[in-house]
Amino acid sequence: MSKPISEGLSDWRRTAAAASDAGALGGMIDAVARHGEDRIGAWQVLDGAATLAQAETLVARRKWRDLALAGVPVGIKDIFDTADFVTSYGSEIYAAHRPAADAAAVATLRRAGAILPGKTVTTEFAYWKAGKTRNPHDLGHSPGGSSAGSAAAVAAGMVPLAIGSQTAASTIRPASYCGIVGFKPSLHRISLAGVKGLAGSMDTVGCFARSVADVAVLAAVLAGRPDWAVSAGQGRAPSLRLVAVPEWDLAAPWMRDSIRRIAGHLGECGAQVQTGRAASRFADLAGVQSRLMAAEAARDLAAEASRCRHRLSAPLRALIELGEAMPAAQQDADCAQRAEALAHIARLFDGADILMAPSALDEAPTYGDGTGSPELSRAWTLLGLPSISLPAGRGPKGLPFGIQLAAPPGEDIRLLDAARWIETHLPDPAQHDRA
Repeated sequence: MSKPISEGLSDWRRTAAAASDAGALGGMIDAVARHGEDRIGAWQVLDGAATLAQAETLVARRKWRDLALAGVPVGIKDIFDTADFVTSYGSEIYAAHRPAADAAAVATLRRAGAILPGKTVTTEFAYWKAGKTRNPHDLGHSPGGSSAGSAAAVAAGMVPLAIGSQTAASTIRPASYCGIVGFKPSLHRISLAGVKGLAGSMDTVGCFARSVADVAVLAAVLAGRPDWAVSAGQGRAPSLRLVAVPEWDLAAPWMRDSIRRIAGHLGECGAQVQTGRAASRFADLAGVQSRLMAAEAARDLAAEASRCRHRLSAPLRALIELGEAMPAAQQDADCAQRAEALAHIARLFDGADILMAPSALDEAPTYGDGTGSPELSRAWTLLGLPSISLPAGRGPKGLPFGIQLAAPPGEDIRLLDAARWIETHLPDPAQHDRA
């Protein structure tokens, strides 16, 4: 179980505030960020000199210790532009690319007092081709994709916070595989300015931490919504709907059984829990997401496909070619199906506050078998539902797994409040680990 609300983040802030000077602060952050890096490979760029320069800039600011993230190190997925680090987007095409300015989210973190030790590993353009990062819980397994480095860095204790992104499942799945909290807000709540796009109607900034309270603080800073960080999650128990979308049947049997047991336990703790299958209008939304992602990737990566298609990986070329060949009528039909589902979103929740499902189909695959399936998050990402993954135990191989929660679009506070309650009422992992 994670530490009490904000205790982990408070530890970092107290340590930073106690630093005698910028050198001590920068050196401490650099040393922590490098812990285990030779084994895990979470960082694309890790720069001690840049960390020290940021510390010097920070401590020169008036009342710097009062800032929301004063001296807290934050990992940055390497699809966010940074003026002081090379930003390669996970591709050899941009191996020496130095942006002229920070992405809006990066600039916001700096204003809040955060220090950025470097850039975390991403898959190629946040799609499938895996980077070097390994799962901190077992180096023979994947940390997930595409926010692999950010999730692994937080799970390994290199940084308390990190940002990533999600277009299908790139925040929820790595959080599940690495045994941490991953939060994807509603669409457009956090700026995507300066973030390399894959599919613009679904791309969303994601946040990683080791507790719901800490991930809420990070998201609150990025979204300019301090109210996201203040709810204590100690009110009424939420009503939950364990909804069996069509992709539910793809999950490993042990995963389905574990999620059902957790739902039952939460019901015993006071939550109202209902179960059911999604209505037919919500069927094949995962397929809709997959097709629209291809169509939008063909547009968002048009420059790379035009100039250097031969330097793209085979899976990414296939995605782009699928999008390029997709008939306009198919795209129109898929957009209409998404709109129809959103118009009837209340039917998906069926009176419940929160939807509940597994975060992934199984434990993390072995490193050589790829970054895992995004199927259980595709539909909710397509609809722009705010979603969060909470660590829920370990599976048959001893690797972490998570439960995924979602709220209606725009109900981020509802989700975070419910997630805090659920976090404190999850069963003892010893009772359901290795299901």
